[in-house]
Amino acid sequence: MHGMSGMSRDSMPLADPPRWADGTLAVPTRYLGPQGGVGQFVAACRYSHSGEVDPIVFPGTVGRSHRHDFYGATNTEEHSTPDSLRAGGTTCDKPGDDAAYWQPTLWNGDTVVVPTRIHAYYRAAPGIDPTKVVAFPDGLKMLAGDPFADGSSAASVEAAGWTCGARTDLLAEPPSCPATAPLAMVLTFPDCWDGEHADVVGHRDHMTYSRNGACPSTHPVSVPQLTVSITFPISGPGHDLRLASGSVHSAHGDFFNGWDSSALKEQIRICIHRRLVCELASNRQEESLFQTR
Repeated sequence: MHGMSGMSRDSMPLADPPRWADGTLAVPTRYLGPQGGVGQFVAACRYSHSGEVDPIVFPGTVGRSHRHDFYGATNTEEHSTPDSLRAGGTTCDKPGDDAAYWQPTLWNGDTVVVPTRIHAYYRAAPGIDPTKVVAFPDGLKMLAGDPFADGSSAASVEAAGWTCGARTDLLAEPPSCPATAPLAMVLTFPDCWDGEHADVVGHRDHMTYSRNGACPSTHPVSVPQLTVSITFPISGPGHDLRLASGSVHSAHGDFFNGWDSSALKEQIRICIHRRLVCELASNRQEESLFQTR
């Protein structure tokens, strides 16, 4: 068993995913079709390393966490801070992106699946005024998805699900994908911040998702909607897939902001505020994610 070593929701220092004021599960509004003038920028980040560490949920410890795959900051470990992330270099092609991105390791039977890369997309969430989007605070910690999800909630798939290549329809379980569009896990992080905390006990309550094109009064600050697509070299049928966190239904991921502050603000100003589609000029399928169904 490569899961969470008997961890239960009650024993893990992680709060439940956010809910809206009416008690329903807060889920992202995702881009599902042609984007037109939606301003955005993207960082392509190679796989860096793996380890049984989680500097958000289990800081300072090794072995309490299930295994994760890391991208971006090359020295992400249990004691990571924003300054240490910036000091170690990055696998991302975007200058200034020293953030840490990670998700639970994928297994195929008893074999680790080494991921290919991620693409991290930054834009205003659908309906949000792009000019109101501000940069993440330094050291922001946030999560997408639920490591305890059992596949019973269709809504939870919107935050963390599976697809093939650049398709926008997300599933609770990995589909059989063609070699030209291999398996991907897609994570969409909360885009509304409480304006005060980079992290809180439980690591959830300082962030939530916008709804009907607006952030709630409890989380009034619009930050970029971060969507991370993780590509795995998996295609065709016949795989026995599971995550280090448990079943494939437990798809989730983490973000720890180590961006150079001025670089992030400049990208938001140039691309998001001015509604420019930056770095999506190539014909690579991964870089057209969410532009066509």
